[in-house]
Amino acid sequence: MGAEYVPSGLGDMAWVESEQLSGSMVAEHDGMLVPPLTAVGGYAWDRVGVFGGLAVARVSTTVITTDAEAQSTRMAIRPSAELRYWFTETGTDTPLFFANVGAHWVIPSTTESATQASKADQAALDEAADEAAGRIGAIGGNLGVGAEVRWKNGLGLGIRTDIVITRFDTSNAQTQTVSSLIRPRTALTVSTWF
Repeated sequence: MGAEYVPSGLGDMAWVESEQLSGSMVAEHDGMLVPPLTAVGGYAWDRVGVFGGLAVARVSTTVITTDAEAQSTRMAIRPSAELRYWFTETGTDTPLFFANVGAHWVIPSTTESATQASKADQAALDEAADEAAGRIGAIGGNLGVGAEVRWKNGLGLGIRTDIVITRFDTSNAQTQTVSSLIRPRTALTVSTWF
């Protein structure tokens, strides 16, 4: 088990400044689903390890007036899996170098409803929910290297760097926009081994 800390940088600020956020607050690059500090867990044997993570973000808004009630929900679930290979036999008090490859998915769930909505209004609300789901959903992977040191007490400290690619699309009745983002990610890691 462990935790990874990825500090924000100039790229994150540029992403926000260029108005690339999804508007849903729960997409992968909006900051809530993938915060700077994340937890991972897994199992390692010999020189091979399998690790995984799960993140969930949800925003729900309800508006109540004297005549009607409207509700909007945006949710994302992000499972991830990673395979790690150490170049030397694992041990304590010595640097351990590794390579890793992984994949992640962002599964969206969106709803829009209103109590007094006509069929046409509900169809427009459903279309808005579908468009939001398109902005939230994504698939991606990572490839990288890292190093760590483990001590006899079971604690470990390390650093890793990856190239991360993410693909996402936005669709509506008239257009479909498909985007991919390739970026570096460097993390400080703290782990416990037992």
